[in-house]
Amino acid sequence: MLPLFYANPHQQSTISISLSERYNKIQPGEHQAHSSRQEATMESTHITKAKDFISAHLKKEFSLNELAAHVSYSAFHLSREFKAQVGVSIMEHTRNQRILAAAEDLKSDGNIFDIALDYCFETHGGFTNAFNAIIGCTPTQYQAYVRKMKTKSKGVTIMQDSRIVIRHICKDDVQDLWENVYSAMTPRQITEVKILPQLEAYNNHNGVELVAEVDGKIVMTLPMSKPSWIPLGFIWDNNFTLTGGDSDIIMEKLLDEMKNQARMLGVNTLISSQYKDSESSIAMQSLGFQKAFESGEWEYLMLAI
Repeated sequence: MLPLFYANPHQQSTISISLSERYNKIQPGEHQAHSSRQEATMESTHITKAKDFISAHLKKEFSLNELAAHVSYSAFHLSREFKAQVGVSIMEHTRNQRILAAAEDLKSDGNIFDIALDYCFETHGGFTNAFNAIIGCTPTQYQAYVRKMKTKSKGVTIMQDSRIVIRHICKDDVQDLWENVYSAMTPRQITEVKILPQLEAYNNHNGVELVAEVDGKIVMTLPMSKPSWIPLGFIWDNNFTLTGGDSDIIMEKLLDEMKNQARMLGVNTLISSQYKDSESSIAMQSLGFQKAFESGEWEYLMLAI
């Protein structure tokens, strides 16, 4: 298995101005906006306090009134502001956090129903339905996955009669991607963050993600995005390093097919951003990429196709 992490390497620049300097620059007509920002900051602090309370009470029942009293808001105002800032209701956020915590406990192979009761679910069915909605599989399937990953051997092995297939990602790839590539994500995250966006990008001619199958099992992926206005393709999510083994062969095959797919999308140059002098940078250069420029701790590699 070659784990690929989903870090998106962008740099961010920040400009800071002291509060006193900012206040002195406020004109009379700006006081109302400034007051609104202060109010929003206060509300954000109360929402953070509410979220902390929920995190501390995942294994305890509590009422909306108790939560509201803790943050010194009315139940109505807290519910409205929480939904506006967090994007989900207090009840949904609490359920989500309980399921995520329960998933961690399931890794210890504990009794599913006991864990459900610990996190305030009254029935096995209710817990299973909520777990499936948030994680993307049942608690039983999740425990089976955890057991399998504990005993799974690392690395990719190509046998003499192995069949390697390079193809586009598809909706049915969730299980293989979960087990072999994006193991830090849940099945639902893989579907919503990886598969569906990549399928949409391909349909819109601004990206593609290829998967490599060895004997019917996905072992590696290579995604590429293309801004519509320039003939460049950006390779992301790549944490490839040279192993001297079969993983290197598979990456070569992935990259060869990516070149073909990129040309069909009007791309004439591939770009890969890497940490300076990292093993991943060295690996990509061994595949033909060359250093183009540097920015901060990053270096940008290019491959003309």
